[in-house]
Amino acid sequence: MIEAANELPAAPAPPRTSPADGLLPRAARAARDWLAWPLLYGACAGSGLWLLRNPELAAVAWTNKLIAADRALLHWSVAGGVIAVAAVYVAAIAVRRLATGAARATATVGAIDRWLRAVVALPFVGMLRAPGIESSSAEVTLLYAATAAVAVGSSFYEVAGLSHLLAPPDPDEPPPGLGRRIARLAMRAAVPLAVLGLWAFYGLFFSRLSITNHHALNTHTIDLGYYDNIFFQSIHGKPLGCSFIKTGTHETAHFDPILVLLSPLYLLYQRTEMILALQSFWLGSGVVPVYLLARRSTGSRLSGLTLAAMFVAYPAVHGVNMYEFHSLALIGPLVLWLLYWLEEGQRAAYYVTFAALLLCREDVPLLLCFVGLYALLTHKPESVRLGRNTILLGLVYFVVAKVGFMKGSGILNAGKDAYSYEYYYEAMNPGRLGVGGILGTIVMNPVFTIKTAFETTKPVFLLLLFLPLGFLPFFARRGRVMLVYGLLFTLLASRGPVFTVHFQYTSVIYPVAFMLTAVALRQVADGPIPVAFGLDGRRFASAWLAAALVASVLVSWKFGAIAENGSFRGGFSRVVRELSAEQQVNYAWLDATTAKIPRSASVGTTNRIGPHVSNRKQAFFYPERSDVDYLLIDEAELGQGDQEKHNKLKAAFEELDRRGRLAFYKKKR
Repeated sequence: MIEAANELPAAPAPPRTSPADGLLPRAARAARDWLAWPLLYGACAGSGLWLLRNPELAAVAWTNKLIAADRALLHWSVAGGVIAVAAVYVAAIAVRRLATGAARATATVGAIDRWLRAVVALPFVGMLRAPGIESSSAEVTLLYAATAAVAVGSSFYEVAGLSHLLAPPDPDEPPPGLGRRIARLAMRAAVPLAVLGLWAFYGLFFSRLSITNHHALNTHTIDLGYYDNIFFQSIHGKPLGCSFIKTGTHETAHFDPILVLLSPLYLLYQRTEMILALQSFWLGSGVVPVYLLARRSTGSRLSGLTLAAMFVAYPAVHGVNMYEFHSLALIGPLVLWLLYWLEEGQRAAYYVTFAALLLCREDVPLLLCFVGLYALLTHKPESVRLGRNTILLGLVYFVVAKVGFMKGSGILNAGKDAYSYEYYYEAMNPGRLGVGGILGTIVMNPVFTIKTAFETTKPVFLLLLFLPLGFLPFFARRGRVMLVYGLLFTLLASRGPVFTVHFQYTSVIYPVAFMLTAVALRQVADGPIPVAFGLDGRRFASAWLAAALVASVLVSWKFGAIAENGSFRGGFSRVVRELSAEQQVNYAWLDATTAKIPRSASVGTTNRIGPHVSNRKQAFFYPERSDVDYLLIDEAELGQGDQEKHNKLKAAFEELDRRGRLAFYKKKR
C-alpha cells in the first residue's frame, strides 16, 4: 500500500504519428516555394518589362482595356518571364551543386525566393509610365511607388546578408598593402567629391530651369519682382526697401534683414537672374549638412551620399526653388546646419547659424523654439543650455522684430498698412482673432481641427513629404517634436498653397525631416523592431534606407522638377523648361526694350513684366501708379476696370514700341 501510494503516475503515451501527418504542411511549403513565388516573380518580371517597353499601352493596361493583339503579347511576355525566372532557379541549384557537391534544392529555392522580391516592383514601376497618372490619380501613383520601394527594400535586406563588406573586420587579418590603402583613401575622397558634385548639379540645373522659366515671362512681380527690388534698394542705401509695396518697405510683410547682408552679391550682376541662381545654389548646399548628419548618425559615407542624393531628388525642395524667390526658402540649409552643430555640440557654430536664421524672417524663431525643445529633451547638459537659450533668445527676437521693425502686430501680421496672413487660417479662425482664435478652435473644437488637418489634398501632401524619406522621421525618438510646428503651420491652413509641395512653406518641415531621417537610421538599427522580428539591425536599417531611396526616385520622377511630368508646378503654374520660338522672340524684345529705359527713370509695369524692370529705385504697379516716366506693360493682364483706367491714362503717354499685347510707352512732355 505504501509502495503503491508513492508511485509516480505513468507518463502519457506519445500520440501516434504516421508519415502522412506532415504531408500536407510539406506540400503547402513546397507549393509556396516551388510554385507560387516563382509564378509571381515570373508574372511580375514579364508584365513589368512589357509595360516598361510599351509606355504608351500602360494607360490602357491600367484600365484593363487592351485589344486582343496587345493582350496576347502581354501573355507571351508573362510566359517568357516565368520561363526566365525558372531558369534562374535551375541555374542556382546547378551552381550550388557544382560548388558544394550538394544541390540542397529546397534551401536554394527558398533563398532565391527571398532574393527576387525586388522583381515585384517591376509592374508597379511600369504602370508609373502611364502618361498623366500622377495628375489623374496621385494617391494610386504614390501607392505604386510605395509598393515598389517595399519590394526592393525587402530584397535588399536578403542580398545584403551575402556581402562580406557588412561583416566586422577580422582582427587577425594582416594590414592592407599600399595598393589597398590607396584604394581606400580614393574611396573616402570619392564620396565627399560626389556630394559636391550633387551640389553643383542641383545648382546648375535649377539655375537654368528657373532662369528659363523667368525668360518665358512665367514669373511675377509678386513675389520675384519684390525681392529683386529689395536687393537693388538695399545696395543703394535703402535696406529692405521695395517700391512696389505701398509703404515702400518690405517690413509691412516680413522682416528679413538677411537680404541686406546678401545684397552685395547683387553687385556682381544686377538683374533678377542673379537672385534666382543664388537661391538655387543656396538650396543645393543643403546636401552637405544632410551628408554630414547621415554619416555622423550611421558611420557610413555611403548612407550619407544616399541621403544627399535623396535631398537633390526631393520634390518639396524643387517646389521651394521654383516658386519665384523667398526669404523663407533660405532657412532650409541653415536649419540643417543648425541641427548638425547641435548634434556635434559645436556651440560657437550653432549660435552663428542661429543668428543667421533669425535674420531670415521674423517668424523663424517660432520654429527654432521647437529645436530648442528637442535640445531640452536630450537631457545632455550642454544641449539643455543650448535649448534653453534658443527658446529665450528666439522669443525675445520675435517680439523685438514685431514691435520694433514691422508694421503689423501679432504672429499673423494683422494691422493697418500690413500684409496680414490671417486669411491663411480662415477656417480655424473665423472671427480673425489671431493665433488666439486658432488656439481656441483647437481646444474647444478638436473634431473640427482634425477634420481641417486632413481634409482635401492634405493626406497627399503628407505622403509627398514623407514617403520619399520612407516615413523614417516618425521613428526618430524625441526629435519628432521638431515636426510639430511645421505640421501645424501647414495642416491647419485653409489656403491651398500652404499645404502643397509647390510653394515655399515646406521650408519649415523638410530640413527637420531630413535630419530626423538621419537620426532614425541609427535608432532603427538599434531599436526594438529588428529584435522583435529576429532581424539584423544594421541590415534592416540599410534595407529601409534602400527602400526610401527607391521611393524618393519614383516620387521625384512623377512629382518633382528634374524629370518632366504632369504634376509639378512652380507655385501656381507649370514650369517652362525650354523657350518656344515665340517666347524667345518675346524675351528678346523685352530685354532690348528694358535696355532703352534710363536707370534713373521711373517705370510703371504689370505683374508678369515687373521682374524684368525691378532692378531700379522707381518701379511701380500700373495703373495703381501712373505718375511715371515710362510704361512697360502686358495689356493682357489688365482687368476690365484697369483697362478702362488705362484707356484714359494712355493719352498722356506716347507709344514707342509694341509686340502684340506687350506695350512700351513714354510720358509726353
